Amino acid sequence: MQEAIRLAASVRGRTSPNPWVGAVLVRDGQVISRGATAPYGGPHAEAAALAGVDARGATLYCTLEPCVPFEGKRTPPCSDAIIHAGVARVVVALLDPHVGGPGVQRLRDAGIEVTVGDGAEAVTDLLRPYLKWRQLGLPYVIAKFAVSLDGAVGAPSAGITWLTGQAAIERAHRDRDWVDAILVGSGTVLADDPALTARPGGQPAERQPVRVVLDARGRTSPDSRVFAPGAPVIVATAHGSPTEWREALVQRGATLLELDRSAGRLELRQLLRTLGQRNIQSLVVEGGPTVHASFFEADLVDEVHAYVTPRLLGSAGIPLVPAGTKLPVIHIDPVEIAPLPPDVLIRGYTGSWQPPLPILAPEH
Repeated sequence: MQEAIRLAASVRGRTSPNPWVGAVLVRDGQVISRGATAPYGGPHAEAAALAGVDARGATLYCTLEPCVPFEGKRTPPCSDAIIHAGVARVVVALLDPHVGGPGVQRLRDAGIEVTVGDGAEAVTDLLRPYLKWRQLGLPYVIAKFAVSLDGAVGAPSAGITWLTGQAAIERAHRDRDWVDAILVGSGTVLADDPALTARPGGQPAERQPVRVVLDARGRTSPDSRVFAPGAPVIVATAHGSPTEWREALVQRGATLLELDRSAGRLELRQLLRTLGQRNIQSLVVEGGPTVHASFFEADLVDEVHAYVTPRLLGSAGIPLVPAGTKLPVIHIDPVEIAPLPPDVLIRGYTGSWQPPLPILAPEH
């Protein structure tokens, strides 16, 4: 199962809206073949592992419950492929909320021994974006920021706009490489003119995340780098933002979303529902401080990636939490601490959303 989990992790985020799954076929303790989910429309992990091999009497380890027939399905059901291949035993880490048990039952009805639960915790951790999206129809939200030891995100007046070193930058680009979308506010676009692309290893990734900009008032210039070709751009704005500005963004290829306002701010839950309807399962919120605060205040952040740099920015620093913000107390648990010299990444879950317990429970 550990090998199947490794295979699933290797295609994380590249199979959306399908879940990233790994499968390993074993006979007499020896691995016969391996498979991982292909990009949407391609073979699933189980089908890839079964292709071109004699699977009769073998055991198949898969990280997620095999799929079943349903109307509009683009690929053959994996449960049928397993049955027809003559597999004797299937070990499943996790039930799929989209399937919900019939995949396992279909195999058992065909006389195949099925065990559920091996590796469930690790697979749940790996599939958190997919599981939340399937349960609630909302993307999994990661708040990512770099911060100094005294709680500042930058000090432009002192010439400090970038805090972290190369190792932290590389880690952030590796995360961009698997998520479905990146979000910033118009203030970040105006201040930094970011491209919002994934460049792991310094090279543009083959698959780029959707770029999302929050701009209620129409401040983002159509000439900003965020509108460069290579990935879709969504601009979320308010009713009544300037018509000429909207038309200019559409000419640059952007999609505009009109959102309601709540307490003077764009309605973020409405935005997340719309992104979920567009099959966006994971969203990294990169700032700036006002945007981060809005997501935290609305209890919409599922995971935190805090890059802490060993610097004190003093009175010149822009605070991570803007003045007047009413943030709740948030306990990050469990916590992963990853050294990225000279910086440190603190990663963990906020508890805003938890995987549904029936998906975690082993079934035999």
